[in-house]
Amino acid sequence: MKATAKLSCFFLTFWLALAPVHAAAPTKAKAGAKPGVTVKANAKAQAKVKTKAKAKSKAKSKAIQASRTRSSARVPGFDPADESSLDAEVAAARRILAANPRDIEARERLARAAVALIDLLLNAEAVGDSIKAERLSQKLREDLHDTGWRIQKMSQKGDLRASQATGLLLGRGILLQKDAEKSCTEFLAAAERLAPAAWHAAQCLMEASSDKAWVLMDRAAGRGHATAQEWMGRRCLGEFGAEEKDFACARAYLAQSASQGRSRAQTLLAYLLMNGQGGPVDVSRATRLYKLAAEQGDADAQNNLGEIHEMGRGTTANLDEALTWYERAAERGLGSAQFNAGRLWAIGVGERKDPAKARALLVQAEANGVAQARQVLEWLDRQSLPAPDASGATNKH
Repeated sequence: MKATAKLSCFFLTFWLALAPVHAAAPTKAKAGAKPGVTVKANAKAQAKVKTKAKAKSKAKSKAIQASRTRSSARVPGFDPADESSLDAEVAAARRILAANPRDIEARERLARAAVALIDLLLNAEAVGDSIKAERLSQKLREDLHDTGWRIQKMSQKGDLRASQATGLLLGRGILLQKDAEKSCTEFLAAAERLAPAAWHAAQCLMEASSDKAWVLMDRAAGRGHATAQEWMGRRCLGEFGAEEKDFACARAYLAQSASQGRSRAQTLLAYLLMNGQGGPVDVSRATRLYKLAAEQGDADAQNNLGEIHEMGRGTTANLDEALTWYERAAERGLGSAQFNAGRLWAIGVGERKDPAKARALLVQAEANGVAQARQVLEWLDRQSLPAPDASGATNKH
């Protein structure tokens, strides 16, 4: 019995001696700290670190995902000089807005596309492409109707192309309320750098300060604006109040404008070349320029091309071809062409002769101030009188 009790006391003393070693093994307690509290505090600290790490990882994952979403929503930058590329950009931005009407980036893309479209519109007008200009104007009204305010904001931040665009919108009352004075202010702001803006700013100043206006006009011409080049050429011809004529100067400006396809400049340059004003005669080049302008609908070019074919200047005379071009110009209301077509129908072209058509054209020409038309009309009247008989009396049927 005593032996059993002694053995139990021995094992109890042994286990009590080992217990503190196992409890203190994981960490060393600080001086004055309670062993149990130290373990619990350490566990909480580790849990907190893990929680923060998880939160940070989750936030990073969300950021990456958002970045990928934005990247997938973007399309490569469009070519502002290409109409089809611009259409694609507008369509892409509209798709984004259909899913999220509050997407600011998509709305900014539409505004930039509108500014680019207005650039194309102004350039089309400069070269005289009225069909393209009208098509682009229609697109602006229909596809970009909600961009006016944002374009104006871009202008206020110093974007010169936006200023030029705002000038057009305000001047024509498209997307923004019409305001001619503010329109001129916008064009003047961009006139230093942009040719179309300089052209329009010159128009704004033409009455109030013509000297400044022509400085801007020359600047626009120097930057390649086809209409400004034509106007500078016409001024060299003595138009717009110019006191002197300088045909060489006119040729230089008109050649630049004509090379861009502006029909009026082609016609004027062809006239100088045909008559040797401001340089040598060049009938061949003049005929080509007249043909280019005539095919674009320039009535003067059509009439002059008719004269070239009638007289055989630099080509074989061809009255049928001449009449075709005369009539095309006559349909556009050009008095000289109405006279020329009427004259040919009166005297006859080959086997063809039509006094009634001749009379109708000559009456129109006389109404348009062509004095020679009266002489041909009187000649036609004499041709229609019945011939007198042998006794001198007029035969009546």
